[in-house]
Formats: sequence, C-alpha cells, structure tokens
Amino acid sequence: MASSDRASGMKRRHKLLASALVVGVLGTVAAGGVFGLFSATTQNAGNEISTGIVALSDNDNGSAMFNVSNAKPGDTWTRCIKVTYGGSLDADVHLYLKDGVGPLGRHLTMRMRQGTQLNSTFPSCTGFAPDGSAGGTGVVFVGPVASDPPSPPGTFETGLPLVPFGQPAWSTGTSQVYEFEMTLAADTPDAMQGSSTGSLTVVWEARNH
Repeated sequence: MASSDRASGMKRRHKLLASALVVGVLGTVAAGGVFGLFSATTQNAGNEISTGIVALSDNDNGSAMFNVSNAKPGDTWTRCIKVTYGGSLDADVHLYLKDGVGPLGRHLTMRMRQGTQLNSTFPSCTGFAPDGSAGGTGVVFVGPVASDPPSPPGTFETGLPLVPFGQPAWSTGTSQVYEFEMTLAADTPDAMQGSSTGSLTVVWEARNH
C-alpha cells in the first residue's frame, strides 16, 4: 500500500473517531438536560359512580292471600299483608292485577285499607289499625274486583297509586300493612254456581322518581 493511501486511511479513522466523540458528548448533554427538569403533579383520586336500587318485598312467604272454595253469596273474607320498601332511591308504588279476572270477579267487592300492625303475621289481620288517610278510615279502594265487560290485565300506568300516610313517596324502610276485605254479593245469580275468579296475582310495583 502506498504511503499516500495509508495517510488517507488514517485521516478517515481520525474523522470517524472525532465524530463519535462529538455524538457521545451531545448525548451526555441531552441526558443531563432531561434529568435536570423540575416537575410537579396534583391528583384527585377515588372517583366512582354507582347506581341506587329499587327494592320491594312482602311477608307472604310465597302463599296466596285468598284460597277459598265453596263460597256462597254474602260471604266475606279479610286478609292482611305487609309491604316493605328497601330501596335506596325514593319511589312511587302502584297496585294492579297482573291477570285477567274470571266471571265471578264481577260479583266480588273489594275494600282495601292501609295502616299498621304491631305484629304482622301473614295473612292475619289481628291488631290491624287503619292510618290517618281517607279521614282516618285508611280506605284506598272500594269497588268490584272486575268490571263488566272485563278489564285487561293491569299495568303500573293503570294501577292504583299507594302513598304512605304522611309521606310524599316510599323511601328506605317504609312499610305499610294492607287489609283486603272481599265480599261475594248477596245477589250473586244462580248462573255463577261453580264459577271462579281464576288464579289472580296482585302486584305492587315500585318505580323511582
């Protein structure tokens, strides 16, 4: 190799080495600049949104209020049930019949009262006392179980509003005892022998507002 070629190669190596040193120095300066920044933070922790609940229960333990056979004109039966609201959201409660009513329903009159009961044992009405609503009678409904022609099954919108005495709505822990008095009309016609209301489901439905 000629001396001029060797000299040229050495110059190129010197230039490459110098370039590497410059890059290394710049990198060190840049890194030093990052670590030298001031910083501060603030935060707001623990944010969460959860929903409330609507909860309604009764003390029937899965049993029907009325299970009557061999009824005759003029008979009357009285049953009581306690309904309790356990939701966290204030709610409105409506009562309605879930099912269509058979032909005997047009000859049955129902009187419904709301009140309190010291020891509520379904379906007993012992100790029931009407509250101060409806002039102290506690009556919230009086009328036939079914109309003629028969009404369709009820809904919340068509149901009977139930308002706890002295309260605008149902809130956590609200409870009411309802007394149902059913009477088969004394003038029930002979054609109703062997007839029935059919199996009925009474519904209390709560909706928050």
